[in-house]
Amino acid sequence: MARKKHFQHGSLFKRGKRNKVWVARYWEPVIGANGEADRVRRSEILGTMTDLPTRRDAQMALSDRLRRVNSADYHPRSCCSLRAFVQEWEPQVLPTLKYATQEHYKYVVHTHLLPAFGNVQLRLLSRESIQIFLAGKMKEGLSWRTVKHLRTTLGTILGTAEFWGYIEDNPVRKTRLPRRGPQPERTVLSPEQLNSLLQKLPEPSRSLVWLLVLTGLRIGELLALRWQDVDLKAGLLRVSRTLYEGHFDEPKTRSSNRTVPLSAKGVEILSRVQPRTVELDALVFRTKNGTPLSRRNLTNRQLVPVCEELKIPKIGWHSLRHSNATLLDAVGTPLGTVQSLLGHSSPEITRGIYLHSLPAGAKEAVQKVEDLLTGPKRTQVEEIRNLGSTLIQ
Repeated sequence: MARKKHFQHGSLFKRGKRNKVWVARYWEPVIGANGEADRVRRSEILGTMTDLPTRRDAQMALSDRLRRVNSADYHPRSCCSLRAFVQEWEPQVLPTLKYATQEHYKYVVHTHLLPAFGNVQLRLLSRESIQIFLAGKMKEGLSWRTVKHLRTTLGTILGTAEFWGYIEDNPVRKTRLPRRGPQPERTVLSPEQLNSLLQKLPEPSRSLVWLLVLTGLRIGELLALRWQDVDLKAGLLRVSRTLYEGHFDEPKTRSSNRTVPLSAKGVEILSRVQPRTVELDALVFRTKNGTPLSRRNLTNRQLVPVCEELKIPKIGWHSLRHSNATLLDAVGTPLGTVQSLLGHSSPEITRGIYLHSLPAGAKEAVQKVEDLLTGPKRTQVEEIRNLGSTLIQ
């Protein structure tokens, strides 16, 4: 294969006093802002003197770096910054996603990614810089889950940049998430706490809590429910849409499109809120003007204040979905049935995230193990003997 016109060997020099390092310099072909071919001077640390003790070792490391640039198949990379690319990416990619996902991506991009990497060229985004960014966010106090979302969003953006030819590979794929420390247990109310909450809550939150605990629906699915989705005679409701910040959309996953049975209490609640003249397209739970209810307003005005008054743990609407899964498990519902009712795509999600043991159930399980190991108590044996003597007489 013929050499490229601008074949180069690069240059090497040492830098530092105590901890000396080998630094390489070379020219890299790029595509300028005007779309024309250009070259930029690169300066890159190859390693320390400990890693590369001789100039020959450093020269071999530099040759490895230049092999890609000197290749006849090398395509110059763009000098486009992450900020400029996002301005192109948002109007083309975001409209293809669900509304909730769009809002989440916008928040992550403009709150975390652009302040850190906005002015950095895509070709200069490295595994090291991204790894340092993720570790720094953990040190700032962000949760492991939030840092995971940052990594996922940046990986999605750079994956598109790779597909569009702006970069050769996606450096996010080479990073690792910081170590996940111990996670706090999700709050799941006991049946007694739920009963006290239901007795104290005003409408419409009382009906919403009842239905969420009984059906396991997501709050967005319940607030998006229309009368055409409800069959009170058959005791069924159909989940076919969700609501997020006033916007209707498809359910979260394909499995979330489902039919959910109603208990007698569920039918009673929906019968009570059903108007005399039913408009099939009307929302089941709505404001006086017929507009969707705001989950945030209900949380701040009704749910949280009542929890504080009763001195029980503050919960969100999604905690009630966890309560439903836990109660189903407590009464011996098969895992596959729980998965189907909750609309999960896999049983691992149901088992690993949504099933929590109730304290009473744990105590009962421990007692059963004790009974199995110790056998019947002496008092029970004596009672059986006395009962046998009485029957014989």
